[in-house]
Amino acid sequence: MFGGSDPAIANLVPSDITMRKNLITKKTAWMSQSWTVKNLVELKNAQRVLMEGNTIEYNWAAGQQGYAIVMVPRNQSKTAPWSVIRDVVVQNNIIRHVAAAFNICGYDNLAPSQQTENITIRNNELSDVNTRWGTLNNPAPGRMAIIGGGPKNITIDHNTVDNNGSSTIFIYGGYSLTGTSILGFETTNNLLRVNTYGIFGDSKGEGTVALTAYCPNAVVVRNTFAGGAAKKYPTGNDFPTIAAWQGDFVNYAGGDYHLKPTSLSKGSGTDGKDLGVDFTALTAALNAPPTALPDAMSSSPDLGTKPYSGTPAALPGRVEFENYDKGGSAVAYYDTTNGNSGNVYRSDNVDIQATTDAGGGYNLAWVKASEWLHYTVAVTATGSYALDVRVASNGAGGTFHVEVDGVARTGAMTVPNTGGWQSWRTITASGVSLTSGIHVVRVVMDSVGATGSVGNFNWFAVR
Repeated sequence: MFGGSDPAIANLVPSDITMRKNLITKKTAWMSQSWTVKNLVELKNAQRVLMEGNTIEYNWAAGQQGYAIVMVPRNQSKTAPWSVIRDVVVQNNIIRHVAAAFNICGYDNLAPSQQTENITIRNNELSDVNTRWGTLNNPAPGRMAIIGGGPKNITIDHNTVDNNGSSTIFIYGGYSLTGTSILGFETTNNLLRVNTYGIFGDSKGEGTVALTAYCPNAVVVRNTFAGGAAKKYPTGNDFPTIAAWQGDFVNYAGGDYHLKPTSLSKGSGTDGKDLGVDFTALTAALNAPPTALPDAMSSSPDLGTKPYSGTPAALPGRVEFENYDKGGSAVAYYDTTNGNSGNVYRSDNVDIQATTDAGGGYNLAWVKASEWLHYTVAVTATGSYALDVRVASNGAGGTFHVEVDGVARTGAMTVPNTGGWQSWRTITASGVSLTSGIHVVRVVMDSVGATGSVGNFNWFAVR
């Protein structure tokens, strides 16, 4: 659990957390004993969290409803209104033998908090999510997720989910400071069952009516809803029978959820991949070699990231935007889409293209709100500096800001209309205070402009 007791340090949020290759479990013998059993993983105040390559198993309804992973901001003693859950990636995990999988809430319903945002649940195998994991007077919901209270930017992509609850994804209104809508809701490329209701909206109904009520402009496409009715859901999804859905797997009875070569779900994702889990990626994450602890000069203050070149970038000086730290999604960067849309220079999810700006090289493109990147730097001398940022936009751009070691050092900076995506202009923030030593610079994209993008970014420089 991260959070749960108000920190004595103002504005402290547990940050840059990596949970990799763990077995997180409970003893089933406890089901018949007098323990108060709640959750397996709980985030109450946390940001920039990566859970990858874990096996998370055996949780039942008792003290609570038995959700394996809970993401609910909690200002526990009403002294920490900055409490927040944001920038969380749960990918390449096995989650099994549980009463339910995910509980995601937008705000603390008991005290002021910040909004839950940027949650990605990707490429996980969920099996035996089952109503049998209940106890006397504590029925198990048997669902993949319950989501409500107005969180923002929820992505559920490429998961295989075998559950038997009446609903697979339950969405509701609940308490929220910004309205009960779940903005930025995307459910794509999953192998799901409907059972009774599939995606169900509290007091609204199943499918499109639920999404219209609670998730305006939702993207729900290229999923299977086994046993469901196509007329109740957005177009672009598949509705096999439960028997056909089970028959698509290599050995459903034996728990092998690889797809048969004859399955229509092969290669039919929005990205050209199979629906459901990419087992090559899942197996690689589960069997990855141990990660060495970083040494003082080769890593940033955020454990788990490393400078792209191997050594921190020297400031004063220039840093190319494409040379963000190594460490992966939700650790060194956060990007809202899968894959590199420019398909050059790096092969993760950050979108990079060749630039025609002076000096050539590359720039960031297709930049969206809520994305961010880390850069480990070495400042040679304490002082007040100017920060230059090289930008371009074919129309009014959006806003961004720059942090150093988690503290904002600029206000909102606006990308102007430069007249084209490769027409470059340098904008400047002055009075940026830096101390000598190793630091991590974080560039955070705040809002898009009229173009639907924040802008293109080539480099930043301190002088």
